[in-house]
Amino acid sequence: MIASVSVQITQFLTALQLLLGTVIVFLALYGYRRNASQPMLFLGSGIATMTLLSTMTTIVSSILLGASFVAPLSMGVEIIGMCLILYAIVLARQTEKRR
Repeated sequence: MIASVSVQITQFLTALQLLLGTVIVFLALYGYRRNASQPMLFLGSGIATMTLLSTMTTIVSSILLGASFVAPLSMGVEIIGMCLILYAIVLARQTEKRR
């Protein structure tokens, strides 16, 4: 009973994460297209990587690979997303200095 509720909560939170990640990515892409801001493009890419790609990596790796590969692959994808977000912040600061 408790395990069933836990699985349902996990599935709900995963769906919510995918939905929010998708909305944020679309808003970031809109901001990029509107202002031609390269930092916004990298920010959206980083958020997409951390939310959408990380979740998809977890799902696919849990189906195709053993359980021992799920966490390292998911964490690796999240680290790549964090690097993209960090690059967006650094790029935005450099862009501001040039103006």
